[in-house]
Amino acid sequence: MHRELGYLAVGLTLIYGISGIAVNHTHHWDANYQRNVEVSWIEPVGLGSTEIVTPQVLKRLNLSEPIKSTWRAGKEKLQVFVPNATLDVNIVTGEVVRHGYSERPVLFDLNYMHLNTGKSPWTGISDVFAGVLIILAVTGIFLVRGGKGLAGRGGVLMGLGFLLPLIYILFERYL
Repeated sequence: MHRELGYLAVGLTLIYGISGIAVNHTHHWDANYQRNVEVSWIEPVGLGSTEIVTPQVLKRLNLSEPIKSTWRAGKEKLQVFVPNATLDVNIVTGEVVRHGYSERPVLFDLNYMHLNTGKSPWTGISDVFAGVLIILAVTGIFLVRGGKGLAGRGGVLMGLGFLLPLIYILFERYL
């Protein structure tokens, strides 16, 4: 049973392992989205009221995508929000900086499954996988006997597996 469940768990373990590493480092990079910046130019519209400047900018941008909203971010800056991007338009110089993003292929989907909110059918699969991991952990304890098993190196490693999280919690929360 341990072997069969182990084979079943390989694919799911890889999904959770890869995505776990990715989301553990969101302070270094965005694991879900690729960012890109493009610079272009339009004819400047000059300073004026937002009500006058906005339609002129939108006409000059000639966007093919739907406009979600606009915002006057400063005296010389109008922001235009479109799906998957923000355009920062300098109305005095005509510079347009497009800050876009797109889903990272494969990794976006792996992270979506890993971080499911409990509202998707994937939650059931995830719960079954968690149960399989529990079974694998418990049955794995008894597979090897002797010096490499529970009575020897295996027991030391298992104890370390319990001790590391306890040490982390102790230092993180109480010291």
